[in-house]
Amino acid sequence: MTNEHSRAHRAAGLVAAGFALVLVLASCAPVTQAPLPNSDTARQLDRTARIVYHRMAIGYLETGRYTTNVLVDVQLPAGARWTLEAYARDGSSYRLRITSNSVPGIAWEVTPNGVRRITVP
Repeated sequence: MTNEHSRAHRAAGLVAAGFALVLVLASCAPVTQAPLPNSDTARQLDRTARIVYHRMAIGYLETGRYTTNVLVDVQLPAGARWTLEAYARDGSSYRLRITSNSVPGIAWEVTPNGVRRITVP
């Protein structure tokens, strides 16, 4: 193998390693969202969405499937509601949306992957 060929191999390896490092670091970057509206209701809805997520996760750990039965006694802020938007028949996945008339244009989507705030028309 020539010296030039060896250098080309090393350079290609370094480029590949650098690209892999960039991908790993990008996956660790925090997701930025616009700040919550400055209202107690929005903060309560955000907290409620996180409670819903954790209850669903605990229910899954206990039964091996996601079920909304664990949400029976979740206390929602006044005017808020949760809606089941998608549910896998085998209980392996779900998508819930938490909304409130008090915070128009914003909803919280809860899935097995976590909670994210979304804008809604």
